[in-house]
Amino acid sequence: MKTGLLLAAAAVGLCGCYDKASYVYGQPMDGLTLQLYSENVGVYPDQSVLEDSNNPFRLNSPGEETKWEIQGSGDHVAAFYAWATLLARGPYGEAQFYVGTDLLNVYQNGEASQEDLPKVKAQAIRAYQSVLDNFPDAVTYDATGKIAYELATPAYKGIVEMGGTVQGGWVLVKTANGQDRAVKP
Repeated sequence: MKTGLLLAAAAVGLCGCYDKASYVYGQPMDGLTLQLYSENVGVYPDQSVLEDSNNPFRLNSPGEETKWEIQGSGDHVAAFYAWATLLARGPYGEAQFYVGTDLLNVYQNGEASQEDLPKVKAQAIRAYQSVLDNFPDAVTYDATGKIAYELATPAYKGIVEMGGTVQGGWVLVKTANGQDRAVKP
């Protein structure tokens, strides 16, 4: 699947009907192990991911469609690099949220060295906290381009799931329809 993703992205990129992907086509992305380049890589406003030689996207960013294909591929390390690169080049909350999500997945799946896993966990917590601190109104979109849901609540829950403490006065409340919602009173 992952090799097919690269070939499909390369074929579409050659026909010019798609955003150019920023990595070298044919470069294998599966089986990557995350090695955190700096203490805040992937956490806004840090841009060190653009200097990381392990980042297959450091020279160019993935396209609008490519980022979702990578996210859906199950390769959490490649997805981390894709979203962290997008965040560094043009910060927005959705990118910060998916950096946190992919770091959480890297941690849960042991896709970093054993000695680095505690750092990955702390990085994921910082990434989710950055959503709350820097992009509190961030949303994600469905395939039609409509807002699917806001990201503050899942960022809040991600911090708690990882055993972190949410900072900045955020609390989780129940809405009238019984749903959880993160708010900052």
